[in-house]
Amino acid sequence: MKILMVKTPLSGWWRTGVPKYNDNPAMQEGRIPNSKILASERKRLKNIINKTEHELIEIDFPKELDQKEPGHDFIFIRDPFISNQKGKVVILRSGEPLRRRENDIVKNILEEMGYVTTSIPDKKGIRADGGEFYFCREGDYLFSGIQRNTRKGIESTAEALEAKKLLILEGLGYHLDTFFTPVLHKNGTLAALIVCSEILSIQSKKDLIYFSETEDIPVFEIPPMDAIGTSKKLGTFAVNALPLPGLLIRPNNFTDSSLDQKLSDLGIECIVTPTSQFQLSGGSIHCVTNEL
Repeated sequence: MKILMVKTPLSGWWRTGVPKYNDNPAMQEGRIPNSKILASERKRLKNIINKTEHELIEIDFPKELDQKEPGHDFIFIRDPFISNQKGKVVILRSGEPLRRRENDIVKNILEEMGYVTTSIPDKKGIRADGGEFYFCREGDYLFSGIQRNTRKGIESTAEALEAKKLLILEGLGYHLDTFFTPVLHKNGTLAALIVCSEILSIQSKKDLIYFSETEDIPVFEIPPMDAIGTSKKLGTFAVNALPLPGLLIRPNNFTDSSLDQKLSDLGIECIVTPTSQFQLSGGSIHCVTNEL
């Protein structure tokens, strides 16, 4: 598997301060990331990925997004596209209108790299962000949030990926990856789900239980502080992880330390590496990576 990351802008990431989106409480408006800490945390994440069997690919930050009013969200390369990790790349349609040019830019970049892409329809009512999805290639499972995603966006993405099984979860976060992650066995099959059910809708809780029972997949519960947090306090984003076969790379420890033992019993290694500066803009490990 290849894992894509984007280099930080030459001008410095959010050099004039992090902006604010109405639906993203994790963005710390006005904060300027510490460039030295950012570089150190990013290097550590790269080193971890490079020690796996997977290939890390870095692309330059697009010059057209590094102007007077920078589109520095592109560092969160998770959002513009999703891949089935078998050669099919689907260009999405951002739920945040200000970020839709990223979809066009990443399409051009990936095609220059030799990938054949397909795009979901560019129509009103169709919205889909990569941070709202997890695709598990073994079994063709697609997990989706419906916060920034719309149902039409989800259905278009599922069709393009030829997903065989779809689970939609509605929660209080702005992206699915702020309160949920799958975990994979070493052979790539689905091993477990980690989720903060406390912030799910009633129907999503029922759908999650049904999925768990019918697919015989365990669900490990985490509190809001391991996810996006509460209205009074931001969470640690520990769940915003990169799930690789037999490995879960995440930014913080879980509140319940016994969860690591449960994952170990499934043959899953856990590596914790901080992303404090990325989190100033509401993102973490899952956000800054994308599987190809």
